[in-house]
Amino acid sequence: MKSIRLFVPLIGLALLLVSVSAQAIKPPTPRTKAQLAGIWVGPDAWGSVVRLELDSAGQGRLVVRDPDSKGDLAVYQVVLTKIKINDLSFSVTPVTKGAANIAFYGTNDSNAIDVVRYLKDFGDGYGVRGLLIRQADLLSGLQDLKAAGSRAPTRPAR
Repeated sequence: MKSIRLFVPLIGLALLLVSVSAQAIKPPTPRTKAQLAGIWVGPDAWGSVVRLELDSAGQGRLVVRDPDSKGDLAVYQVVLTKIKINDLSFSVTPVTKGAANIAFYGTNDSNAIDVVRYLKDFGDGYGVRGLLIRQADLLSGLQDLKAAGSRAPTRPAR
């Protein structure tokens, strides 16, 4: 009987400790427009190269080079309109003639932006996913890989 009387307060104390520790865990704060400022580059699922340039106010431009475009670039004016936790929304205005009518949004990760370029001109629309990395990080990584490649053995390891 004494064990039951002791058991109930211990369960209550354990629940209290769990709830207090759960409240102490906070998700990371979303990045601000100023923290997202810079140049982000990367490919999308169609093999296009995407470049997003943002200033500290969340304004800038989006440049897309499709593999079959013969060197022509689609240029858009973009404004980062909303940051909701890690979800990003942009307003997009075509600048160059022939640029497709698109919507653009993404999810901010700590080191990349997972984007979707939603092409509105294709019937009901079509979303093309891409992954953008800060240009400085990409260039640094490419230099490291190039340097490591020159030191790599010519025969594969067994």
